[in-house]
Amino acid sequence: MFKRSGFGQAVAALVALGAAHGASAETITVEGVYSARADLPPDLELIVIDQLQGDLGQDLELALTDRLGNVIIRGEPYFNIITPSALRDAKVQVEGEDGTITSHPLAADAELRGSVRSEVIEREVEPKKKRECVRRDNDDKCVERREVRIECRELSVRVDPRLLLTGAFGEQLYSHSEPRVAIERFCADSDYVPSILDMENSLIDAMADDIRRDLAPIERREGIRVMESRKNLRKEDRKPFRNAVKLTDDNEELACDGFESFEATNPTHVSVLFNIGLCRESAGRLEDALEYYDRALMADPGRDYPTDGIRSVRSRMRAEEQLALRDAL
Repeated sequence: MFKRSGFGQAVAALVALGAAHGASAETITVEGVYSARADLPPDLELIVIDQLQGDLGQDLELALTDRLGNVIIRGEPYFNIITPSALRDAKVQVEGEDGTITSHPLAADAELRGSVRSEVIEREVEPKKKRECVRRDNDDKCVERREVRIECRELSVRVDPRLLLTGAFGEQLYSHSEPRVAIERFCADSDYVPSILDMENSLIDAMADDIRRDLAPIERREGIRVMESRKNLRKEDRKPFRNAVKLTDDNEELACDGFESFEATNPTHVSVLFNIGLCRESAGRLEDALEYYDRALMADPGRDYPTDGIRSVRSRMRAEEQLALRDAL
């Protein structure tokens, strides 16, 4: 960790460098694996997606095959997706104690089945009011206006899924039945008319993304904003703290050293505690990060930053548990 004087000199140099290159958002990079939202058996790898029924069944079937088949966690595929016809033809070779090799049907770990249906409603809604010119003078200046009512309509598209994921013995592992709705308004004074197909596709894509997050962990790298508020910070620390915040643009490690240096004199300041927690999370020190996020929340109850930090760290911890159980098989 830098001493205050050395840290201040390093900050001054790097902040000046950052100003020369232009400013960007003050963030700390966090990279990790976040848990699946559903608790599935750790040995669930081979999933058969049955032919989904309903007018949008095939659309969601294709979207889920793509999403679940392309889940990659730490460089390894998380699921293997297979169709019912491919599963029927698949065989697994088993070698007995006497060396004899026999073929057996391949069994899926789980089966996803169900239906997806849509409902489309178009109705007339409150017209739009608009003033238009009805008389102009010789200089083409409007001298009389009137209010006109323009017909408007509303298009509502609703997608209803009824999905069930069952295990090898028929036990229910997961279900999804949350409908999604898209609504668009359009009026006679515009050439725009919403596309039912585009609205349905958007809803199906969002639904597939949601189910993918339910069933599998996700690995992501993102910049999380530091807290910048200096209210109630010790007066002599305010400028160095601001410099540490700016330093995140160019040298996150040095910025984190700076945040650490303020804890001794500001042990209950929410920005200091949260930023230290964020640095610990970035370094993979999840237990430490959780401790600092908890302290930040105690310092300023109800703040979104530490609340989101706690949720993030707990999700990463749960993901590590999920992956450890899977690796142990």
